[in-house]
Amino acid sequence: MKQHLTAFNKAIGFINASIEQVAGITKPQKKFLIWLFEKWVMLPVRHNFLNIYRYGNRGYSEKSIRDQFSRKINFPGWFETAMGSLKKKECIAAFDPSYISKSGKKTYGKDWFWSGKDQQTKPGLEIGCLALVDVADAAAYSIEAVQTPSDMKGKLMEHYVNIVKKNIDSILSYTHYLAADGYFMKSSFIDPLLQSGLHIITRMRPDANLSYLYNGPQKTGRGRKKLYSGKVDVKNIDRRRWKSCYEDEHLQGFELKVWCVSLKRIVKAVYVEFKDRKAYTILLSTDTEQKGEKILRYYQLRFQIEFLIRDAKQYTGLEECQARSETKLYNHFNMSLMSVSLMKLTCWATLTNKEQIPFSMRSIKTYFYNKFLTESIFSNLGLELNCNKIKKLYNQCLNIGSIAA
Repeated sequence: MKQHLTAFNKAIGFINASIEQVAGITKPQKKFLIWLFEKWVMLPVRHNFLNIYRYGNRGYSEKSIRDQFSRKINFPGWFETAMGSLKKKECIAAFDPSYISKSGKKTYGKDWFWSGKDQQTKPGLEIGCLALVDVADAAAYSIEAVQTPSDMKGKLMEHYVNIVKKNIDSILSYTHYLAADGYFMKSSFIDPLLQSGLHIITRMRPDANLSYLYNGPQKTGRGRKKLYSGKVDVKNIDRRRWKSCYEDEHLQGFELKVWCVSLKRIVKAVYVEFKDRKAYTILLSTDTEQKGEKILRYYQLRFQIEFLIRDAKQYTGLEECQARSETKLYNHFNMSLMSVSLMKLTCWATLTNKEQIPFSMRSIKTYFYNKFLTESIFSNLGLELNCNKIKKLYNQCLNIGSIAA
């Protein structure tokens, strides 16, 4: 138990130190973030300015909290100072838009956006989430979330590209691969990022238009050389050409360099057959030398960004912002995602037995709420932790309702 409590204390110490090193934010902002972080993780009610004040032990007034949120915080810079250790590990970047429910008529960015959960467009907000995924730990950490402005018809893909390109220098210091879902299998998304130095891993349509590359002898004389040797029948691939690259009890994968007609370029395709049902999916990588097994692994890791967003919605108030201005919304969304990311990095990724212990944001939130209540009660009663019996009771109170470290 003592080691468990020490780990949480070390985590908060590391996070506070990372805030102090962030460039581009003022000393008052750093002081506010250090005060805010633990309150944000602990908050058992809706994450809004009034509730932060109520649970803030009068550290800041509600007006002061609103004023602090009206100043943009350098979250990409915070990511750099906190996650620098990941540069020594194998990582990929991941991008995914997420629908945010929001009522009202005066909120910045309010429009109709696609909700994956409801499989329809709905009125609300949308954020484009950019994250870094640790391949070994299968864990996603937020780099930046940027809100999609309203009325982006015809410019939406350009907006998504700009989010990635804004952080391209930071991404390239960790990885040269970005994974995104099948919606982004478009030249308007892939080509600009390829020019910036990123290879894209995504999923093709089930009826993808692919052609086999011709590798046979060419006829002599004038005229264009033969480039292709027939269209790929995606419902019945020619297994004499495709090379097996992965197999387990659930699926089998085959890889091959092919010509992608829609992208007008050669790509490495991975054809995945599911054994338990008659179905298939086709993945691609713009890196034609990448191994098929690695492409499959990287695309599977793309789902980690969705788990990050899920935890932020359930435990750190991603959908609970009651502000309406662009800057306050930006700070709220990124604070929600960054708090989950930092807790995962400091309280779970450092464990030696993390393979047996799943990450639980609920347990972390429970711990900090117990800490808040216990310290408030002990302080009002004038109890000192110098007494061993009091200290033992204090430690027991911190772990009430805990599920996992």
